[in-house]
Amino acid sequence: MNKSRSKIRFYIYACAFLPFVLLILTGLIMLKYHTRAAGESLYLGQDGHFWLSFHKAIALITTLLILLHLFVKTNWMKNLLQFQVKGGFKISNILLFVVFSLCMLTAMSSWLLFDDPTISTLLRGIHNKIGLLLIILFVIHIWNYRKLIISQFKNV
Repeated sequence: MNKSRSKIRFYIYACAFLPFVLLILTGLIMLKYHTRAAGESLYLGQDGHFWLSFHKAIALITTLLILLHLFVKTNWMKNLLQFQVKGGFKISNILLFVVFSLCMLTAMSSWLLFDDPTISTLLRGIHNKIGLLLIILFVIHIWNYRKLIISQFKNV
């Protein structure tokens, strides 16, 4: 891969990193509101309604950037769909992709598809648990690629 293409990939990954970290942080804040705190109670000077709106906006931005991240990895996605993924981190990468997809689907379903509060609450509970697993897998993903990230950072 040529150097300019490598730099473009690095910038895409770097741009996707910060919103994903914000998504994780706002998701952890939302756990407080989903489990015990009233939506009107304040956390870091904002109420639960603000944090939910912020979490949703960051989720949209993050999803678009992750899709761009996966678009750059077109061959990997093609291999994934054909069950031919190779590489040292294939299991954790596949698991990250599946868990991210499930996390996104449960969130969007509870926000957009179901008016029934019981179903929405159930989906949010599932989303919360999948989200915690996603955080763990994201940390593993960053750890797995730390040497590559550091070398790309030095090259840019």
